[in-house]
Amino acid sequence: MKILALRGENLASLQTQFEIDFATGRLGEAGLFAITGKTGAGKSSLLDAICLALYDRIPRLQSNKKNDAEIGRGDDENRIRANDVRSILSRGKAEAFSEVDFQANDGSRWRARWQVRRARGNAAGRVQPSEQWLENLESGQRFAGKKQEVQVEIERLIGLTFEQFRRAVMLPQGEFAAFLKAAADERASLLERMTGGEIYGRLSVAAYERAREEKLKLHQLQDKLGDIALLSDDEKQALNAQIAALKTQLAELDARLAALSQHQQTLSTEKTLQERVAQSQQALTEAIAQSAQATPRIEYLAKLETAQPARADFTLLTQSVQQIGRLEASLSAAEQALAQDQQQRLDADQAVVQARQSLEQAQQDWLQLEPKLKQAQLLDQQRQGLEQQHQLLEQDAQALQQQLDQEDREYQHQQSAQQQLQAQGWQLSEQLEDNRALAAVAEQIQPVLDNLKQYLTAHRSLSRLRKELQQGLQAQQAYRLDDSKLKQESERLLTLRQQLEKQRTELNVDEVSAAQEQSQQAYRRSQQRLDDLRQAMAATQEWCGLLDHQSRLMQERQELESASQQTEQKLQALVPELNLLSARAEESEYQFQQSQAVLQLSDYRSLLKQDEPCPLCGGLDHPYAASHPAVDSLLEQHNQRRQALAKQLQALEGERHHLAQLVPQYTQRLAVINDELASIAVVSAKAAVQATDCARAVHIEFTEQMPLASLREQLAAWQHETGQLSPQLRQLQQQYESGQLRLRQARELEQQYQQAVQAENKLAHDIHQLAQGEAGRQARLTSLEEQCAEQQTLLSQRAETLNKQFGSEAWLEDLRQQGEEQYTRQLTRQAEDYLKWQQDLLTTDKQLHALAPELAQRQTRIQNLQKQLADAKNKQAALKSQLEQLCQERTALVGERALTPVESQHKALLEAARQSLSSSEQQQRLAGERHAATQSALNSTQQQLQEAKTAHSAVLQQWQGWHQKLGMSEQELVALLGKDEAWLAQEKAALRVIEQAQADAQTRLSEREQSLKDHQPSVDAAKTWLTAQGMAPVTERQSEHQAQWQADKQALEEQHFTQRQRVVQAEQAEQLAGTLTQQLQQQQASTELWLEMSELIGSANGNKFRTLAQGLTLQQLVLLANEHLQDLAPRYALQPVPGSPLALQVVDHDMGDEVRSVESLSGGESFLVSLALALALASLAADTRQLGSLFIDEGFGTLDPDSLEMALACLDALQADGRQIGVISHVGTLVERIGVQVAVEAMGGGRSRVRILG
Repeated sequence: MKILALRGENLASLQTQFEIDFATGRLGEAGLFAITGKTGAGKSSLLDAICLALYDRIPRLQSNKKNDAEIGRGDDENRIRANDVRSILSRGKAEAFSEVDFQANDGSRWRARWQVRRARGNAAGRVQPSEQWLENLESGQRFAGKKQEVQVEIERLIGLTFEQFRRAVMLPQGEFAAFLKAAADERASLLERMTGGEIYGRLSVAAYERAREEKLKLHQLQDKLGDIALLSDDEKQALNAQIAALKTQLAELDARLAALSQHQQTLSTEKTLQERVAQSQQALTEAIAQSAQATPRIEYLAKLETAQPARADFTLLTQSVQQIGRLEASLSAAEQALAQDQQQRLDADQAVVQARQSLEQAQQDWLQLEPKLKQAQLLDQQRQGLEQQHQLLEQDAQALQQQLDQEDREYQHQQSAQQQLQAQGWQLSEQLEDNRALAAVAEQIQPVLDNLKQYLTAHRSLSRLRKELQQGLQAQQAYRLDDSKLKQESERLLTLRQQLEKQRTELNVDEVSAAQEQSQQAYRRSQQRLDDLRQAMAATQEWCGLLDHQSRLMQERQELESASQQTEQKLQALVPELNLLSARAEESEYQFQQSQAVLQLSDYRSLLKQDEPCPLCGGLDHPYAASHPAVDSLLEQHNQRRQALAKQLQALEGERHHLAQLVPQYTQRLAVINDELASIAVVSAKAAVQATDCARAVHIEFTEQMPLASLREQLAAWQHETGQLSPQLRQLQQQYESGQLRLRQARELEQQYQQAVQAENKLAHDIHQLAQGEAGRQARLTSLEEQCAEQQTLLSQRAETLNKQFGSEAWLEDLRQQGEEQYTRQLTRQAEDYLKWQQDLLTTDKQLHALAPELAQRQTRIQNLQKQLADAKNKQAALKSQLEQLCQERTALVGERALTPVESQHKALLEAARQSLSSSEQQQRLAGERHAATQSALNSTQQQLQEAKTAHSAVLQQWQGWHQKLGMSEQELVALLGKDEAWLAQEKAALRVIEQAQADAQTRLSEREQSLKDHQPSVDAAKTWLTAQGMAPVTERQSEHQAQWQADKQALEEQHFTQRQRVVQAEQAEQLAGTLTQQLQQQQASTELWLEMSELIGSANGNKFRTLAQGLTLQQLVLLANEHLQDLAPRYALQPVPGSPLALQVVDHDMGDEVRSVESLSGGESFLVSLALALALASLAADTRQLGSLFIDEGFGTLDPDSLEMALACLDALQADGRQIGVISHVGTLVERIGVQVAVEAMGGGRSRVRILG
């Protein structure tokens, strides 16, 4: 990474735009250059500009709460925080920017730009958020992204964060100088800030907190495992026995409830059958009544069928009468239409005559009007030409009038402006006369202000110097007091250190630590043995529980398989028996139905008569007309057999249904058991592996086929050993705590001793510093007295010059009364006003002289326009008279109407007359054609009517013959034939329905009576069972028993559910205990890991790992710094102080490798050591990245010529490796030695400029 160019504007004192090209020109050729300038000129602002463009940050403005106050005047609304980088914007400027061209690690070239502006480009506007962008110089493409993304991309290209860049490119040798001379408690924070080691403290705290969290999780898991309650084997057996008894009781109650429900259903069916028999009897009675009522309809239907042969003649007669009526109506309509057609023909002839007369009249009117229209058209053309001329004259007159009005307004405006300028000139003359005293000051206002500013600056400097001189005198007096106090404190610390050293020898920390370590190891071994035993016991208990549960499930599966096999055998044996019994039942039912069909003929036996044939068999003898005992006996036998077979079949079906339900239940339970066994096998295998591993940890070997009894014996042995280990652990814990107390005492004593030594060293350093400070203070007092004299001389000179410029000393009194700021503003404003009045007076005179000739010219133009306007109005009057004459002539011809509408109207009338004649002639032709057609239709209708009357006479004779043949009157025959065939079919269907309804009612009654009779044995059995149970025949008692049984069943089910839930919960508790045991083992391992990590690097305040990392970092820095010291100061080498890893000491090779403190180094030697450390930090921060730019800030003024030459030689060696090094310094010798300079020159007024010299 290398800086190629820097540009900027309005950055603090650098208010003019500047550009520094590090890659080409004089700076590009020189690898080593100096950045020079006075204090406050802006040298450090150049480094700030580089950091702004790259990182939007400034090293001097750190983001912390100490610098978050808003700076500015109290009435300023646009104040920003003190640590805001936008505060670098120059005061009174609207915008600023910083731009850096750099070469990235991959060789590509980029440009980073940072800029800030005020709102609306106004110097008094609110400061807006800063902007930043990145551009590739080779492709010209900008990086697209937000501000944060631009920052990430810049860090990727450079390979350094801001903190790394600040340490590696801008060498902090000043901070290392402070580090070398800092107190012991300050070194850690200084080294951490310089090397960026804050993360090690955070890692130390994180390791400590993580160990504490893991330990808390372990305790929580142990508490959870202790809260789980497990059932013993006896309790499980008792629960299973209770569940089996409850199942038996529930089965008995279910059977009783099912029987009760079945018998109640039987009684309900009996009642339903009785109701259906009564309904059938009622339906039969109604059907017989309807059949009796339908007898007249049957007779009427027979008579109607007799009259059907006459229907054809009746139909022909009806049709002939209807046809004659239609023809007569058509004849009458035709006669009326013929009369209307004759009248329309006469009207059409009259309309043709009238249309011809109208056409002749319209043609005559047009011949009279046409010549007048042509003459009126000629007059209109003449009038139009005159109107156009009149319109043009009117427009000319209006234009002249507008121009005249405009000239008149301009004339009035210029007159008013002339008067205002004259008044303004008089006023300005009076003001200049009243302020004649300001004439001399206003003409040389800038020199006056410069002298005034120098006078005020000298006055403030003199006040400050006098105040500082007074403070120095007071500090000199305080030094004498502090010196005696420090010497007394030094004697006290010496005595304390000797006492602590004696106690430290008596109580050796190393011996106490070794004994404590042995005690701790013994405790850890015992604790580990106890933890291993507990884990082995938990894993073995889990394995035992799984094996026990697996055994119970296998026994249950064997019982279920046996029961399922027996049930299937019973089902197979029932199938042939059911088939045989079903065939017998069907045969018995068939015989019974046949016998019952014979019995149903008894209803017709009462109608048989002696010596008359039977309608069914044709026999003349009827032996069973009165009674049939043999048939009744046979029917009863069939019925009894049918009922017995039905009961047997029902019983076998019930048994088969019950067995069929048991088979899927057994299958389902077996599937559940197999699934549980499969899952238990997997879990048991894992538990066996885990128990074997845990047992192996305590030197016991398990096998997967190990008996359950052996496992339980081993558990008892482990339990006994666990009880013996607990007292041993408590005894070891007490020994460890006692040792810890002695170790803490030893460490506290060691710490007090180290603190006493550090305090003694610090006190010696403070005494040395105080003496050095007193010498510097004395020199400073002498310098302050000299500066006071210089400022007093400058103050007198500026006052004398101002007296000459003002002409008196009155300005000094005004300055004292008004104050610096108000007096300066008032003086500047008065001078500006005076100069402005002079300029305004000159401008007014010029405007008055230029306005006089313009007024004269404008007055001449107004007179000419008035004359032209009068001529135009005369011509308008003449044209208006001619137009009136033409209008009168045209009105006499055709009036005031427009010619085109008049002509169009008469042509339209003529065309309408022609169309009317044509339409009338067309209507005349149509009327004649309609009359001829109507006459032809009338003749045809008369002929058809005559033929219809002849046919009607023949049909009437045939109809009258039917009256005599059927013996019916015409009225009666017409009434019968009025019923059509649809009515006849509907009536037949209705009578058949009545007949069928009676037969159906009789059949339904017989069936329902038989069903009631067949159901009676079941009713008797139900009543017998209910009587035996004490519930017949009271229905309320049955409901009470049923409700009681349901309540008992619900109570038993609740008990069964409760006991079963306890079993499930016990199984879940066993599973949870196994899971928690496994989690406890995992957490135990994690806790031990983090406890060990916390023991190594963890601490609540982060000091443990931070101190270790800082010591290693400092060692690496010392190694790299010694390499640079070989070039800078070969006499010296750095090394850490033994026992104090953050302190450094110096090895003096010229003095036989004598070890010296860093405080004994001179100022120049301290600078070289600090520079070596800074260069080492740059190498460490850059790591493997090649840095092409380095900046070193101040410190060379403390070097003697030889050391300065050696430091420059070292820097030359660094730049020879390809680095470009910039040195910020005031030393003239250094500047002359380097040659090329970036000079920051102060221009006064807080402004500076940048120039390249050399």
